[in-house]
Amino acid sequence: MESMMTARQVAELLGVHENWVYDQAASGHLPSYKIGGTRRFDPDELRGWITEHRERERPERPERKTERRRPRSTRRPDDGQPRLFE
Repeated sequence: MESMMTARQVAELLGVHENWVYDQAASGHLPSYKIGGTRRFDPDELRGWITEHRERERPERPERKTERRRPRSTRRPDDGQPRLFE
């Protein structure tokens, strides 16, 4: 059995601030145990939590070619006249 992790170890693992770990644990969003007045985290439960909250990979979108356009506020109505200056 692996030993329980501290909030500092969890914060380092997740790349977040230690206070965030405490806040999430206290609100029940992050699985934890309060042992002797300190928060402890079961590594197996933490791995499950990470798996559940991992972002799904998004399929890549093909690049769209977009034409440069004027902002709506500066567009001119098309009056059919040739323009010498834009």
